[in-house]
Amino acid sequence: MKKKCLLLLAIGTLWSSGPAQEKKVCVLETAKGTLAFEMYPAVAPQTVARICELIASGFYDGLVFHRVVADFVVQAGDPTGSGEGGSGRTIAAEFSHLHYIRGSVGMARDEDIHSNDSQFFICISDQPHLDGKYTLFGQVIRGAEVLDLIRQGDKILSMRLEED
Repeated sequence: MKKKCLLLLAIGTLWSSGPAQEKKVCVLETAKGTLAFEMYPAVAPQTVARICELIASGFYDGLVFHRVVADFVVQAGDPTGSGEGGSGRTIAAEFSHLHYIRGSVGMARDEDIHSNDSQFFICISDQPHLDGKYTLFGQVIRGAEVLDLIRQGDKILSMRLEED
């Protein structure tokens, strides 16, 4: 029994000693308050990389939440404010085992499952019907109460990546 435990401990140590994934946290400032969400590069690497590029370029600063549906989602990321626009560069969907719960951050898309661009949504409440249908790439870790205050037309004052 002792040999089995040592072997399992050794295997577990080797498995967990790989390169650590850098933690990515986005801070979203609004007039209603600040919220932060952790992004999941191990789950949705292309999505997180693209969102980070857009944040770094200032793309989201000043955009409005063009869609707010009570007990569902707040949505932003469209420079036209109509829900029809984007950055002009789509990326493929990345699906995972994660579940859409309050504070989950996902990519909005149209009928084409691989039409993710710059629009994202944050769940106001649990939304299990979205599981496996939309790329889930993050989770709110601070300021979830701000979700209940955001109204359609409210602006994103700024989005930035948090420094470690």
